[in-house]
Amino acid sequence: MKTHSAHRFFLPGLRLRNWRAGLLLGLLGLLPSAAIAQPVVRQPTPVSFQADWHVRLEADGKGTDSRGAQLLVLLGGLGGTEGVATAQDTLSWPASGNGAYRIDGTLTPRGVLATLLQRLHWVRMASGEVRSGQPSLLAASNQKGDRPATVVQIEHGLMRIRTAGEPPSAALPQPRPAPAGLTDPLTLSWGYLQRPLPDKPFTVPLLINDKVQTAHITPQRVTLQWQGQDVACTLLDAQSEQSSATLRIWLRQSDGLPLQVALGMGDRYGLDVVQTLVGVPGGWQSLQATRGAESAR
Repeated sequence: MKTHSAHRFFLPGLRLRNWRAGLLLGLLGLLPSAAIAQPVVRQPTPVSFQADWHVRLEADGKGTDSRGAQLLVLLGGLGGTEGVATAQDTLSWPASGNGAYRIDGTLTPRGVLATLLQRLHWVRMASGEVRSGQPSLLAASNQKGDRPATVVQIEHGLMRIRTAGEPPSAALPQPRPAPAGLTDPLTLSWGYLQRPLPDKPFTVPLLINDKVQTAHITPQRVTLQWQGQDVACTLLDAQSEQSSATLRIWLRQSDGLPLQVALGMGDRYGLDVVQTLVGVPGGWQSLQATRGAESAR
């Protein structure tokens, strides 16, 4: 009788406590997912586009090999108004100003000059990370003519240079320290898409093929004739004490778009390989629009 009474007395309480416990456990079951839920991290939006260039040869008349220079100038004249070669740069760039980037550049001689100027065929690549609009080089490759490509990789502040196509059994080259701020011509040309153009001289370590040179760069405000109009540009004039080769880059002041790039071949021929942008890349407006949307968030 006592047992029965006790059962009737405690049973409602047990049921009540079990119901409350079930509800509490149910609520607690939801808490972990709510507690660990984190804001969705939006990945940087990459924008891809291709820039097309006409390539011509220009002589300054100061080369030590006048006969060779004359021959190259003659070949350059054969290219007509479209130049001796065409070039394409294909880019993947984070519109937000933060994320991975990659630039693939190809320079191809035109028509009959493809055979005569086979060494002018040039394939390059540069990739790395963009932070706050400033790119940091992590890998690069360079191939001219039918020679094997030179590959450069940078990890943990160390730079390793090797030749593409080496057998797996080949011993890996010893890494060496990579200079802080190391860049290359491709990255230097395209690296002002999302940051102010420089207005004071600066010095950077510049990777030319497989060698690092100290480039002293002097920015100049100039006007460039491009597509029949005078366009305000900042000219980056790079000189190095280690080489007679030069690099000049014309950046449009309004947005940092490179309109022209001139690579000096040195004192022997006194020639420049001049790349002039054919037109604004098709994906350029997409990059600007995405960049504006990201900035407005």
